[in-house]
Amino acid sequence: MSEPLHIEPQARRRDRAATETALLDAAKMVFAERGFDAATTRDVAARAGVNEQLIQRYFGGKSGLLLAVVERFGCEETAHGCTLPPTTGNLEADLDAFLHHQLKHTWKCRDFTKVMLGRALLDADIAAEMARTLQESRIPCLLGRLEALRDQGAIDPGADLPNVAAGIATLGFGLGFVDQVVFGKDPEKLCPIVRSLVRTLVRGLAPRG
Repeated sequence: MSEPLHIEPQARRRDRAATETALLDAAKMVFAERGFDAATTRDVAARAGVNEQLIQRYFGGKSGLLLAVVERFGCEETAHGCTLPPTTGNLEADLDAFLHHQLKHTWKCRDFTKVMLGRALLDADIAAEMARTLQESRIPCLLGRLEALRDQGAIDPGADLPNVAAGIATLGFGLGFVDQVVFGKDPEKLCPIVRSLVRTLVRGLAPRG
């Protein structure tokens, strides 16, 4: 009689991790293509090449699957939070580069961002995860740059840089998503807006006296 087949726990964990990754990859694509309401767990499972029942088992259904995708998206954003244009050491140039980078990045992620924002209005967990991503990705990197410029004398020592960084990051998202995606503005027409905003910010942050 042959020996019973024993699957090592580590192998099972690897198999589950691989399946979850396949489902998350597939879900992000399906949600972006069809939207949350039109997408089905059958669509996602078929794209991932796995049993549909595993979505319920691993994620608790479609809403849990979207939350997991948003969480992973947030981790990726945080990990790449400082993949910004190299600092120039000049406040105006750095702010201009940051905002233009945000325009491009938000446009690149527009399809999935539509899904996240739509669900964030209805699902507090999605909204909280999006807020956490903003707080932990772009803001810390921008704040670090502003603090370095302050230390070099380019920014007033009394400037409230944490709130300035949060405001600029939010502004970048608004210009990138609301103006470009929701209102359909030509990105080229946003450039003069960015320039004017940057100049205003530079004047407001300049050392007093």
